[in-house]
Amino acid sequence: MLDFIFPRVCPFCESASKDGRVCNSCLSVIRFIKRSSICLRCGVPFDFPETSNQLVPSHFCGECLLGGFYFERARSIALYDGLLRDMLHKFKYEGKLNLGGALSTILIENFPDDLNKPDIIIPVPLYIGRLRKREYNQSVILGENLSKYLGVSFNPFALKRIRNTKPQFEIKSRDEKKKNVRGAFSLENSGKIKEKSVLLIDDIFTTGSTIDECARVLLDFGASCVQVVTLMRAISL
Repeated sequence: MLDFIFPRVCPFCESASKDGRVCNSCLSVIRFIKRSSICLRCGVPFDFPETSNQLVPSHFCGECLLGGFYFERARSIALYDGLLRDMLHKFKYEGKLNLGGALSTILIENFPDDLNKPDIIIPVPLYIGRLRKREYNQSVILGENLSKYLGVSFNPFALKRIRNTKPQFEIKSRDEKKKNVRGAFSLENSGKIKEKSVLLIDDIFTTGSTIDECARVLLDFGASCVQVVTLMRAISL
């Protein structure tokens, strides 16, 4: 009766949905990275069915062959474009907290099968001023839901952003992006991550500078290894 009075809808397009999940029409336009060949370390996709007649085997990209990252491996669920990008913007900047569950479900149902189960999940933190303005950290919501699904510990306070950095999207140079976040993070209690495998979670992977700086700090304080998962990957195809 309640479903008749308050019909369940797709959280993305608000069309009728039997169980209130993201509808098949919306899912069909999301460009999932699992359909692509990727770098075995940083997870950057090399091609998509739309742009290539035949997928090449996954291998290491040029940067990772040179040992460019501290994390062991990084994986993203989908490309940062189209509908999913728009929904993330509403979730992050327009206070549409109801989208957190739907985005978490997409992450969980497409969680990469080549990531090892971690001991603990840690989100990339926001600077305190930005957190107060936004009132929530989108990566904390994604991470908490993922931790419940995986049945592992979740610590939203392990990492702290101690310096307010310039937004990475405003910086063009990869080297400048790395300098921008160098020394921007600290660890609250190193004992909680010592000799533990960590899964870092964030919403978007661009150049990886921010999340790799977090990985560096965690490893410096005794984490046994650091893996990364993000909801989306921002690249140019």
